[in-house]
Amino acid sequence: MELDQAFPPSRAARLLERENRFVVRAAAAGGELRLHLPNTGRLEWLRPGTRLRYLPRAGGRTAGRVLLAHAGAAWALLDSAFAEAALPRLVARWGWSWRAAQPRLGGRRLDGLVVDEAGRERYLEMKSATHVRAGRACFPDAPSERARAHLALLREHGGVLVFAVLRADAASFGPCPVDPEFAAELCDAVRGGLLVRAARARVSPAGLVWDAELPLYC
Repeated sequence: MELDQAFPPSRAARLLERENRFVVRAAAAGGELRLHLPNTGRLEWLRPGTRLRYLPRAGGRTAGRVLLAHAGAAWALLDSAFAEAALPRLVARWGWSWRAAQPRLGGRRLDGLVVDEAGRERYLEMKSATHVRAGRACFPDAPSERARAHLALLREHGGVLVFAVLRADAASFGPCPVDPEFAAELCDAVRGGLLVRAARARVSPAGLVWDAELPLYC
């Protein structure tokens, strides 16, 4: 299967503990090491013993950057930069074209500017979802003022919000109950006509493939 985004070569490790929001301790072939965690969510499913894949680097405060963690029966992508890089391939599946990355709107930076099938320019923001319970992915896994601000901008300007479900064991998507304010605003925005799509990625150490669009439940 052709990859929508390839990953650099990674190494195996097992999680020992999460020191803080940005750093984990892990055990690897060369011994214990500290790794940067490029995901600031609560990640409650990330527990000691979890299998990891990381991108090594020389120098710096950590020995590398966590790329993947094995969640349930699937790998989950924790470095959303690779999902962002795969967005042009995703919108092309919809018959859209990619205009620009990182456009500014209302004093904030969004993930993309795209042109839909009707020729209309739309601002696009991607939110990564790695929390899955009973087959349903959700976002956010912690209250997020930033997500609410992005939602308001997209609603005001007729943009599109894409939830990137970055593990293959999800069959549907909905807002997480941990942030009821975001959940209420999201569902109100959907009823008001905001275009919201949930795209699932099948992830492996080799890369990711956008493999399904999931139903959204409010």
